[in-house]
Amino acid sequence: MLGLRQKSTSRLVILVLGVLLLIYIGSTLVAYFKLKGANYAELKPSYFSIYGFPHEIANEKRWVVIITHEVPNVYQVLREQGGLSKPDFGAEDQSSRARVAPEEAMKSLPVVLTEQFIEKAWVEKRDAETLRLTPNIFLVHIKLTDEGKGRVWNYARNSFNKRGGLGETQKDERLLVAVGDMFWAAPVIKGEVASSWWLLARFSPLQTSDIQIMPIFDEDIANTIVKGIEDAKNKANQVSRSEP
Repeated sequence: MLGLRQKSTSRLVILVLGVLLLIYIGSTLVAYFKLKGANYAELKPSYFSIYGFPHEIANEKRWVVIITHEVPNVYQVLREQGGLSKPDFGAEDQSSRARVAPEEAMKSLPVVLTEQFIEKAWVEKRDAETLRLTPNIFLVHIKLTDEGKGRVWNYARNSFNKRGGLGETQKDERLLVAVGDMFWAAPVIKGEVASSWWLLARFSPLQTSDIQIMPIFDEDIANTIVKGIEDAKNKANQVSRSEP
């Protein structure tokens, strides 16, 4: 009698787990196809914004990203050079380039995300894998809302499709992370972000963060980015409370 009860209980547990699994899979697929088929309106810049740096804009305006002292800046190439969209790290010869003010660059670049589509962000410290003056690197983890996931995927998908399709060798696609009127990081979008599997994987309960800004070698920069997200959310809440 006891054995029959145990078997019945086990079957009931398996049945409940199976139903819960089916509900989870069903809701995940519904959310996935909803985001995949969505049309996203253009975003206005906010106190915290992540901008795209499309190759077509970089080529048209002859812009490059140059990273000095861990901070990215946009420069305009004044004479013929190759690899306009490839970031440079502390280039010695600046005579052929003119710095573009961040607020001017922001006017031409598309906004991919603002704090509105971020649930939370935090800093992780890791041991540096390469020999540097500092023994650590820092990562900014960002957990996105569902629409935020869709917006990142949609931007990556469109960017890679414009340059020959997902199956071909791609150049790096850069983003520019801005707090206020200054750029603080220029992370790379990997080709996998443009795949349907990336978007589907965002719904896994094991996915603690959706995007990582890395590597950052200055802890203050990592903290500035996270604080920028928090400050932008606070500013947005204050505005919404003051509206009638």
